[in-house]
Amino acid sequence: MADFVSYAAGALITTVTHPLGYAKVLIQLGHEPLIPYLSKELISRRERWYYPNIFKYIGHIKKRDGLLGLWRGFVPQLTESVVRTYITYNMTEELKKRFPIQETEDESDIIIFLKHCGIKTSREVAAKSLAIVCSQPFQVIAIRTMAQFIGEETMYNNIFSSISEIYRLEGFSGFFAGLVPRVIGEAITIALINLLSDLINQYLVEEKEYRSYTAVACNLAVSQITYPFVLVSRIMCINNSGLAAASPPYMIYYANWRDCWTNLKKTGELNRGSSMFWRVCHSLDRHNQRYNPPIDSYRKYASF
Repeated sequence: MADFVSYAAGALITTVTHPLGYAKVLIQLGHEPLIPYLSKELISRRERWYYPNIFKYIGHIKKRDGLLGLWRGFVPQLTESVVRTYITYNMTEELKKRFPIQETEDESDIIIFLKHCGIKTSREVAAKSLAIVCSQPFQVIAIRTMAQFIGEETMYNNIFSSISEIYRLEGFSGFFAGLVPRVIGEAITIALINLLSDLINQYLVEEKEYRSYTAVACNLAVSQITYPFVLVSRIMCINNSGLAAASPPYMIYYANWRDCWTNLKKTGELNRGSSMFWRVCHSLDRHNQRYNPPIDSYRKYASF
């Protein structure tokens, strides 16, 4: 019963927050149909170019596709979430039984700490990696379904037709596009969160009731460090997919995920989409140039 409630709560959260995630995916893919504006920073008061916040972006999607359009890609995204959560939980519990943390009296505190952190991290990385591998095909379908907003295609209508389309174009490997950076980023995230939270709880936080919040705080900090892996993974999900979103002038073709990383780093966009509100327009801000948008290219998408 507890598991059912947990899955139901997760499904509800996924449903409610999907429009936010959908808009964020389009931003991560580099689609910016709304005209930037000039504003001053709160502290330095320096003028910078900003894109409209994510809620205005959601309003743009709703205006074009209607209310139900905000849930484009929801079914494969929910499927991915359920599969990933189910495998992660069950695999973690199984690994806890098979590889329990055993302590001996002659071990020092630092040895016990490192053993506890190392075993716990290894179990979580193994469970999460397996869950990501199994759920990645649904992630690829979800991202490509959402990316169709950019070019108004209908290649990925549902899970079954999407499976057929991906296999026809790319073969079996197409279902695991973007897998490597996603797994690497997740492994680094788990390792850093466990190390930092265990250190803080061991030496800084004495009250046990506060220790449960440590991992949450560490997760917020670490997620900013490992965010580029998430961004690169999602971009690679549509790379060489035949979609307009993955083709010039929207996006160049990347030879592999490292090529994508290098290109984003050069253009200063490794954190593209990480913020929902103060979204700096790097291309304009970097050159400090006057914004003269190609009006004709915006008439189809932007609302004035």
